[in-house]
Amino acid sequence: MSPIKSMADIPSPLKHNEIFKEYQQEIMDIKIVDYAKILGTSKQNISTKLKNDSCLLYKERDRLIQHLEQRNFIDIPLYSKLIKIDAQEVQTSHSNIPIKYEVSASCGNGVDVYDEESQDMFSLPNNFLQYFKADVKASEVIFAEGNSMSPEIEAGDMLLIDKSKTNIIDGLIYIFNYDGHPMCKRLQKLGDKIKAISINTNYEPFIIDKSLHFKIIGRVVGLFRQVK
Repeated sequence: MSPIKSMADIPSPLKHNEIFKEYQQEIMDIKIVDYAKILGTSKQNISTKLKNDSCLLYKERDRLIQHLEQRNFIDIPLYSKLIKIDAQEVQTSHSNIPIKYEVSASCGNGVDVYDEESQDMFSLPNNFLQYFKADVKASEVIFAEGNSMSPEIEAGDMLLIDKSKTNIIDGLIYIFNYDGHPMCKRLQKLGDKIKAISINTNYEPFIIDKSLHFKIIGRVVGLFRQVK
């Protein structure tokens, strides 16, 4: 889970495929390697972004604007489109995400019962949520407790959970209710079994006992941490 360093790391509403195509039409028929050079990244990275139909980051938009200005391409539609997208717009479009102050997901051996009704609201920019690929309508924030997922997740971290992502992908981190206790672990499929794995090697992995209640609440897609 990579932290956002600044607002420039947040995706804009513009798509790489759209911008790359317009650049080819309005200026020159450049190749992916040329487009990557303009953005200061690798051909492989841009190829992946084009394949995934990724959005242009604001810092990438700024590099494109600088490139067009250096070449005096300020009268073309592409330049106008890029210049109109202001990073400040990110802060004007927010969604209210449930935050559960009284619920902690155990990064240890299990804590309080998960109360799906107890919640407050936490306002986050939509593009911020998009950065984490979180479903706005299915996301919520809870707190981590314990040290079994240290150093990746520490006690007190606010965990952004996408409750629409309940399918197990090996190695990803999930919040799940296990015998009445909300827990935070990496999950791994082993045939018809499920292994729960801690990052802290002081905690042994264990196989989910299917005779006990087990329900995946959602996948951890991001976290917020206070810098001390």
